[in-house]
Amino acid sequence: MTRDEIGQRIERLEGLLRARPRLRLRVCCPSQEFSLLEMEHGTGHWLSCVRSLWESLSVATDPDLALVMLQAPKVPASVIQHLLRLHPGTDSVLRDRHERHVLIDLDDASERHLSEKFLARPLLLRRIRSVISLARHHGHIVERLSCYQSSARMDELAEALGLDSAETPSRTLALGTKAGSRRIFRHARIPHPPGTYEATRDMSTLADRLAGLASRHGPGRWLVKINEGCGSGHGNALVDLAGADPAEIRARLHHRLRPLAADISRAEYLRGVAEHGAIVEKFLEGPETGLTRSPSALLLIHGGVRLLATHDQELGDASEVVGCRFPADPAYRETVIGLSRRVGELLLDAGVRGHVGVDFVAHRPAGAPWEINATEINLRQTGTTHPHRTVRALVPGTWHDDSRLTRGGAEICYAATDRLLSDTYRGITPERLIHRLEHHPGVSFDFRRASGVIPHYWTALEPFGRIGATFIHTSQKGCDSLREQFTGLLEELARRPEERTRKS
Repeated sequence: MTRDEIGQRIERLEGLLRARPRLRLRVCCPSQEFSLLEMEHGTGHWLSCVRSLWESLSVATDPDLALVMLQAPKVPASVIQHLLRLHPGTDSVLRDRHERHVLIDLDDASERHLSEKFLARPLLLRRIRSVISLARHHGHIVERLSCYQSSARMDELAEALGLDSAETPSRTLALGTKAGSRRIFRHARIPHPPGTYEATRDMSTLADRLAGLASRHGPGRWLVKINEGCGSGHGNALVDLAGADPAEIRARLHHRLRPLAADISRAEYLRGVAEHGAIVEKFLEGPETGLTRSPSALLLIHGGVRLLATHDQELGDASEVVGCRFPADPAYRETVIGLSRRVGELLLDAGVRGHVGVDFVAHRPAGAPWEINATEINLRQTGTTHPHRTVRALVPGTWHDDSRLTRGGAEICYAATDRLLSDTYRGITPERLIHRLEHHPGVSFDFRRASGVIPHYWTALEPFGRIGATFIHTSQKGCDSLREQFTGLLEELARRPEERTRKS
């Protein structure tokens, strides 16, 4: 977007703020503030901020909301048009949605955090701040800065705009580190794996602590977890102490430590430990015969603790999170909800606000009840936030206290993934995908049926062959069918690279 285009969009918003009474203005900068160790690994990871276009759907559901969405690189206009059309409306209603949706997208695909890209443009931030001041002057409600997570950079950005952050204050972030999470679990008397409660950057100290734990809880396999800056399990490494005497533990930790993320080397991982610190934690072995799951709870803390949803997270070969399903299995859902609320109340008392994710491991040996252990807390939006918020925006229904969604008496389920990835998808433009999707009524989202596919991760599709999607249906089997059909559309587009978008 050129400076003139940005100026024109901002001027249109200023005109709207002068002409319309009682609007709510929200500025969204969904920068993922993970460490470089996290951001530099994984295909298209630097483009992950585009997942937060779920916020754009709010313009359709809330006629009093004006949204300023910050993005980089550029988001195709066809994507915004598609999202704002998902809620049916007349031509005048659609025009109004576009007037209240101001996309400020920079033509900047550099490998930097979104916050860095905007902080490097102080004149633009000053211009956005003037819009915020105008909104206040005309009596509009100005919301806190909507973001993916808090950080020192996000604090700087919020200050430049004259806003507070909607997510937790930076001073509370230590409560969501790996060590901080374990201290919360201990304080709340929530079952969790044996391990350390303080992080260290020194591998010798880590080895001494591990030796002490192994003497009490047995050798076996142990996890090393980088204390902060990583997500989706990418900061975890495994060390097997089977048969090791105490003198061997230090050597095994240095030479046999295996990062679970396949594209992170041991040397890179050890540098991450030196920079961010790490804890050790007993690896909970699943039963030889039975089931293992990874449920999670998504909370919103704002003057109280509100359960948004529970999910069963889907793990990849390296135990990294690759997707989720809603709701979590009823066999342990109530336990997950109860334990998560206890966590939420402690965090509320400590001054935390915003989105909070609480992760668990659930084991059920054959013929035995489920065993639930808490593993970590995330004081930010999580990988379950964007599919959940997408469904909340698009499916009018009843959200129940036991983490169910019903519409007209029928239960609504969803599944989501960020990892539809293939080299053959490279070169497929969002325009082509939208065109193909909108001409397949059984796959594209149907508001009346509350069923269909909502893609995300749009800007990673053409350059990297990566796209994500949320699949909404009345059953998980239906969600799986939608995923198969959507993948089929992608495969068809990949086989026809010469196709060009046709006008509907």
